[in-house]
Formats: sequence, C-alpha cells, structure tokens
Amino acid sequence: MRLAWVLVIALASGPAGAEPARRAPARLGVTYDAAHLDLERRVLQFKMSHRAQSAAIVAIGEDGDEIGTGSATYSDEPVTAWLPISWTQKAGTRVMILKLRVVAADGRASNIELIPWSVTIDHEDVNFRTDSAVIDPDQEAKLEASLAEIETVVRRSRRFMKMTLYVAGHTDTVGSAAKNRTLSLARARAIASYFKREGLAIPIAFAGFGEDVLKVKTPQETDAIANRRADYVIGPSGASPPFKGPYLKARVRWQRLQ
Repeated sequence: MRLAWVLVIALASGPAGAEPARRAPARLGVTYDAAHLDLERRVLQFKMSHRAQSAAIVAIGEDGDEIGTGSATYSDEPVTAWLPISWTQKAGTRVMILKLRVVAADGRASNIELIPWSVTIDHEDVNFRTDSAVIDPDQEAKLEASLAEIETVVRRSRRFMKMTLYVAGHTDTVGSAAKNRTLSLARARAIASYFKREGLAIPIAFAGFGEDVLKVKTPQETDAIANRRADYVIGPSGASPPFKGPYLKARVRWQRLQ
C-alpha cells in the first residue's frame, strides 16, 4: 500500500531588478509509513513538516461506518519526532480507512486519508504433485472454499474501494533456488487463473517467492509440506502489495493476470 507522501513546494521567481516575489507559505507536509502503524494496539505515528499542535483521527470500518475515534495534543516535540495518536475501536471490527486531521502550532491544518486495510484469506493449501503446477481435480474443492471466502470479502467492501487479490506462491527447499522460484510462480499463476476462470471479478496479481519466505525454517533439500503453499491477500487496488516482514526482503515482480 502507498504509505507516504512527498510534498513539492514551488517558489515564484522573477527577472533581476523586479520586485521580489512573495513566497507562498510552505505547505504542511505529513509523513507516515507501515512500520509506524499498529492496528492491534490502535496507534499511528506520523511526522509533520512544522511543529505540531494537535491531531484527530477517525477509523472507518469495512461497512463504511465509523468504528473509532481519537485525539492528541503536542507541545514541545521537535519536527523530526514521530508523533503518536491512538484511538478506541468497537470490538470485532476491522479498520478500512483512517481519516487523520493534523494542526500545526501556527494554525495550518491538513486532512489525510489512509487505507491500511487488507485481508488475508484463511484457506487449505492446494497439494501439487512434485515439480508440477497442475491443479489436480481432487484439490479443486479447496479452491472452491477459498473462492467463497474471497467473494464474501469483496461483497462486503466493494462499495468503498477497488480491490486486488494477490496470490503469493512458495516452495520448500528441495531443488535449486532458481528452479523453486519458477515453480512457485507457475503454481501461483495456476491458482490465480482458477479464481478468474470461476468468475472472480476483481483484478488478480501473482508472484513466485520460491523458498525465500519459508513458513517453517528448514535445512536445504528438506521436503516440508508446510512450505509448499500459496498466500491469498486482498488489498486496495493502485497501492503496493499488502505484504510485510520477510516478504519485503524478497525481490519479485508481481504480474497482473490477463
């Protein structure tokens, strides 16, 4: 997801000898990233380009209703500090959108809408035959169940945003790293193609991580069924794939299923 903003300030200039142009007030910049958001503890940290005075936050849930609010005031924090704001939230709800309003000490204000929402689909993994990316008929029931879960999320939230399904393929450590990258990509593509063929209406992207993001750490050449898997995650379209942690260390190219 896209988690930071860069504000460019243009300064007017004129020919030599002309009356100096008036400098436009610098815009109030706000910076935020995924590492400074804790949805479980309901705390967001952000930076401002000017000394801060106050902030208010509203959490919007998956049904479009307000599910929580919070506010904070600041006094002598330096401009370089990460400023925290927390919010209360209704039990059993999930944040889709955070609406943040910040006010600087000089009275300037800025409104920002953040979309930290993503949904990881719990599912039973498809078991592929060795060195194969073909989905056997006896495995299709697993994908049917996964598709039903995905479509439930889509129906619940499509009114509020455009979504993309991301399919991340993985392997165990048997075989070379290069071969496993290729195999995991083919398996991710096969699963993505199944979902599209069965009528999933949102865009689908897929990538192969090979043995780079193991669920269970093992030595090389270890046959581990837990690592032969695919992850299904739904996130906002137009943003970065909603993956964190060890995923960010793996260099992959997400492909859009055509």
